[in-house]
Amino acid sequence: MENFLRGSDMMLFPVLLDQVTVHVKGKTECYECQSKPTPKTYPVCTITSTPSKFVHCIVWAKELLFAKLFGDGNQDNDLNVRSNNADNSMKPIEDVFERSSNEDPEKYGRKIYDHVFGYNIEVALANEEAWKNRTKPRPIYINDVLPHKLYQQNQQNGSLEDCRMDNSAVSAMSSLGLKNPQEIWSLGDNTRVFLESLKLFIEKRQKDIGNLVFDKDDQLAVEFVTAAANIRASSFGIPLQSLFEAKGIAGNIVHAVATTNAIIAGLIVIEAIKVLQDDICNFRMTYCVEHPLRKMLLMPVEPFEPNTSCHVCSETPLLLEVNIHKSKLKNFVEKIVKRKLGMNCPLIMHGLTLIYEEGDDLEDDVAANYALNFEKVLAELPAPITSGTMLTVEDLQQELSCNINVKHREDFDEEKEPDQMVLSGWTPVLTENHVQTATNGGNSAAETSDGLPNDIEIAPAKLGVLVGNKRKLSEILVDSPAATNSGLSSKEMPSEVLEDDDDVVMLDGVCEVGKKKKSL
Repeated sequence: MENFLRGSDMMLFPVLLDQVTVHVKGKTECYECQSKPTPKTYPVCTITSTPSKFVHCIVWAKELLFAKLFGDGNQDNDLNVRSNNADNSMKPIEDVFERSSNEDPEKYGRKIYDHVFGYNIEVALANEEAWKNRTKPRPIYINDVLPHKLYQQNQQNGSLEDCRMDNSAVSAMSSLGLKNPQEIWSLGDNTRVFLESLKLFIEKRQKDIGNLVFDKDDQLAVEFVTAAANIRASSFGIPLQSLFEAKGIAGNIVHAVATTNAIIAGLIVIEAIKVLQDDICNFRMTYCVEHPLRKMLLMPVEPFEPNTSCHVCSETPLLLEVNIHKSKLKNFVEKIVKRKLGMNCPLIMHGLTLIYEEGDDLEDDVAANYALNFEKVLAELPAPITSGTMLTVEDLQQELSCNINVKHREDFDEEKEPDQMVLSGWTPVLTENHVQTATNGGNSAAETSDGLPNDIEIAPAKLGVLVGNKRKLSEILVDSPAATNSGLSSKEMPSEVLEDDDDVVMLDGVCEVGKKKKSL
């Protein structure tokens, strides 16, 4: 029995808030039977050069600027803009992100500010061809927004609460006296938060710098990313957002989930009682939707049958087409086993021979041997993989297991098959062209309007939902009220119209799903 609530569910089903399902082996579908969308990604050029949505600024602040300042500084980063001039490109460039041990945090913060929001924008503007059909961004320098004297006055007027807090709870908002997270800060306030949060990281959390990864539960990190994203948004003429909204976008948060979780928890208990009573015929898969029909919040349907192509609950072996003389075991593990099959700690068997395994408890010599195999092509492994070989792949952490038949194939289409491997007989993840999402934090994650595909759609405010019919949620959600009203038979309609004051309806009975029960 499972309940699901994640950002990916919101992307797949626009009005779905939560879901309860009961998995009966061989009789109902498992979690992997339905396709899952891939995480939304954005072109690097959009993030670094031509952002048009606030989410682009969030990704830039979180994945580039925050990672450059507080994460692994040795990783490649697109923050430093290089000139197209060949002579200038040969000259050594000073790393402005390097801070000397005795450098004042405020001075360092102002230097970073001018570089990423001022100098980098001016360098981007030098390429006039890129801005012929776009609105040019505005370089922002800190002295134009917050002169040094004004910054010092604001610091003196600010709160000193941060001095009494432990290092894990330091907050730029508290230090500056900003109390409302749902208030949209001005450019000046965002600048103050940017400088103060950077200063607090240096003074209070110096030992963490170099190893930090953005965490939505890290208040100081959220404040820094919000301020940086807002400053960049201001430069590109994008509407600013509050810390509350920015946190939702950066952390992929579905706000106000506590009430929903409580409702779903109650439904889980109801289904658990049915499991204990072995009442399989009354099992229900219940969806909690955002826009109820006739104020019905819950939508129960009969559990779906297992997907015969599912690699988890189906015994049908998968087929892998691959060039065994060119593809390495590394490519197979990373692109097929982990990325497509979703295994975290795989174990790969060729007959009775173990050819690869992952885990923290491996001996050093065993791990070293697997590392050598990792770089070998499939045909040159100690137990060579040839056309017709059957591999058994397991993940003991998730209790997953499947068989893969290998078929040798010489040539692949580089555009359509960039992985040089084709896996068939499994349920693929949805491509981004099929993903729909509601706006998160007031902004859709749509692509730019400058020629890039806008492959995310906003859900309509009201959608027709039929209760008690065995239909997939994706089929139900695509039916508009007009379509459902014009094509419904009398048998498809609920047997009784619900009263307008019903907010939650409890349903218990196979043949009486459409009948009104108890109102809460």
